[in-house]
Amino acid sequence: MDTHLGRRTDLWKIVLSSRWIQKRRRDQFYKLAKAKGYRSRASFKLIQANRSYRFIKQGRHVVDLGAAPGGWLQVAREAVGESGFVLGVDKQEIKPLFWKNVVTIVADIEDSSLPDRVRDRIPGPVDVVLSDASPDLTGAWDLDQARQVHLAIQSLEFAKRVLRRGGNFFVKAFHGADLPEFKSRLRECFQTVRIVKPPASRIDSSEIYFLGLNYAGEKRARHLPEERLEQSL
Repeated sequence: MDTHLGRRTDLWKIVLSSRWIQKRRRDQFYKLAKAKGYRSRASFKLIQANRSYRFIKQGRHVVDLGAAPGGWLQVAREAVGESGFVLGVDKQEIKPLFWKNVVTIVADIEDSSLPDRVRDRIPGPVDVVLSDASPDLTGAWDLDQARQVHLAIQSLEFAKRVLRRGGNFFVKAFHGADLPEFKSRLRECFQTVRIVKPPASRIDSSEIYFLGLNYAGEKRARHLPEERLEQSL
């Protein structure tokens, strides 16, 4: 047997095996979402991230940008409980959830009046801003990545206008050349910045999440001890 052919065959088997595992994982979370009553398999991305970093806690006020169909709203409500409040924002109408402390509005992230509308609807300071917003994908990678980062930047600008000091920010992005600059923007505002890849997000996907902890306003002092900062959460 040709040694090179054998190696190629073995490599292809590994690729197929990896794809099979990923498909099973996607099916697993899809079925689990259905079984638990979540509106999206993406719910588990937020569940897993919050389990690791606990940036959404009981009694907190949360704003979810790009919230349709509502899976993250469900997870956020479970985290904040009856004493918290969750507000979902999306360009399309979201089917109402049965909790009284979960409300939604139809709006565009880029609408300059959105922060004022949110402050009018939420009963107190905003503790957490989430954004799983995605652009309409074109299949042109550079364009799609740029659009995703643009949405992440718009989400950050919104967060800067509504977050209380010490608040947290969790946002989706795609791998690409623009990410170092976006991370720098986050580091100017948050005392701790993490890159998160939840297990429910496909390994072969370019999707990642940035987590900004302890909002300090812009031009914060740099080089603060991360261990002390995380203890303050």
